[in-house]
Amino acid sequence: MANELKFYLITDLHHYAESLGTSGKGFEKALSKDQKCLKQTGAIIDAYVDKILEDNDINIVLVDGDVSCNGAKESHLDLIPRLRRLKSGGKRVFVITATHDYVTEGNEVGEGFKCVGDEILPAEMTTRDELVDLYFEFGMNEALSIHKESHCYSVKLQDGYRLLCLNDDGDKIFCGYDEDTLRWIDEEIDKAKAAGDYIFAITHHPVLPPSPIYPIISERDMLGDWEKTAKYFADKGIKFVFTGHAHMMNIAHLVTEKGNELYDINTSSLVGYPSVMRKVVFDDEKVQVSSIQLKDFNGDFDGMDPTDYMKMRFDSFLNRVFDTVAFDYDTFANEVSPSFSFTPERAYRLKFPLNFLGKRLHSLTFKKLGKLLGISKSIAPEIADRNVKDFAIEIVRNVFYGDEPYTPDTPEYKACRAAFERIEKLTKPIKKLQEPVSRIGNLLDGVLYNAPPADWEGTFIK
Repeated sequence: MANELKFYLITDLHHYAESLGTSGKGFEKALSKDQKCLKQTGAIIDAYVDKILEDNDINIVLVDGDVSCNGAKESHLDLIPRLRRLKSGGKRVFVITATHDYVTEGNEVGEGFKCVGDEILPAEMTTRDELVDLYFEFGMNEALSIHKESHCYSVKLQDGYRLLCLNDDGDKIFCGYDEDTLRWIDEEIDKAKAAGDYIFAITHHPVLPPSPIYPIISERDMLGDWEKTAKYFADKGIKFVFTGHAHMMNIAHLVTEKGNELYDINTSSLVGYPSVMRKVVFDDEKVQVSSIQLKDFNGDFDGMDPTDYMKMRFDSFLNRVFDTVAFDYDTFANEVSPSFSFTPERAYRLKFPLNFLGKRLHSLTFKKLGKLLGISKSIAPEIADRNVKDFAIEIVRNVFYGDEPYTPDTPEYKACRAAFERIEKLTKPIKKLQEPVSRIGNLLDGVLYNAPPADWEGTFIK
């Protein structure tokens, strides 16, 4: 009989305790800065807990970081009973925390808040050291080894399988592993091999880009030294790493110069569109990855179907990005851009091109774009009247959902390819624009359609 290992994986719970306030102008303002369903995190998490408890065949649950909404202690204390409910139901729960789970003195990145009437006020915060005590019963209590400084630990899940639970929160600026942590990781991999155990890992930040454009717009949201670390993992024998943070459904693949492989299985936030949980089965020969998306929750979704509500929240946030870029740039730079790790300083440096493009996107159709660039013949009649801004929002939504649909035979792909080729030709005389325009054109395929492997389901050689 095959030695099977089965587990569920959830990530980016970003739990926001209802006691912190879920009504009033203050909460509405907080909600406008985010695409996550803050008011409904408890209901969503409860539904997935119920789903996991229904399965008597799987007793392992991995939780891949960012468990709280910006480190508010009330949110941690409100989440822990839900994790204990899993344990009471016979599940073993292994948690890592991440940058949204604590506050560093003098560093306001990810500070927790509470909403009282019209105001957004600071909440009682959690320190990094407190996280160990709060979540010790969820994984560290079973550890074979703990690296105290980084909060990384290793566990034996069952005969023949070990898991590296790698905390990469660092100092919230460099989210990766320092030299001492890497030495510990190296030793733990060697111990697993010596014991004849298959070893894989979870870490919060992506090790491989969940979208080809991700390192360009969110380089600091990748794992620190990700290119070097990805090759190290693969060549050291770690073939599968499960990640979060990007809130995207994606499976990325790397083959090193030595011919070794790495798969980074990135999973969406549990409390935002598209809200997915992974189910993973390892056997002697292969790894099967599948995805479970619940669509019914016992909570208040403003009278809407929960799936439609999540999609609406996502689109509302993106519309606010485009609207503020075009018509309220100070709000974009200071309030909106930090939501996707775009610093105000960087936003102001790019004010002229972003503001210029933002204003024109609002009224631009594919037909107008074709006339503007002289590519009207490449614009199919069925997309001529589509608004380019709305299409851009759909593209971003598709990237988060995974398995992007616009393959080279679609009119949308042909129009975008023609537009970028025209822009590349027009900007050729401007040396400083050649490289960025060329990079965007090269990334077009990965943004419009999904190259293998598929993002939701897959079977891989172990």
